[in-house]
Amino acid sequence: MTATTIQVDMEVRDLLKSFGRKGETYNEIIVNLIDRTRYVEFMRKTYQILDNEENWVSLDEL
Repeated sequence: MTATTIQVDMEVRDLLKSFGRKGETYNEIIVNLIDRTRYVEFMRKTYQILDNEENWVSLDEL
């Protein structure tokens, strides 16, 4: 893996630390946050679809 440097304020660095576990790298913390965000967005879209009654067919229609 090729590493890069990203400059962030100390406050942001401390926030990142607060999301991590002992021994976890900043890279791992950021990847976990991205994965969680993708999951939350997927669930939000899924519930949007489920909440729309037009997407449902009654058993009688089947």
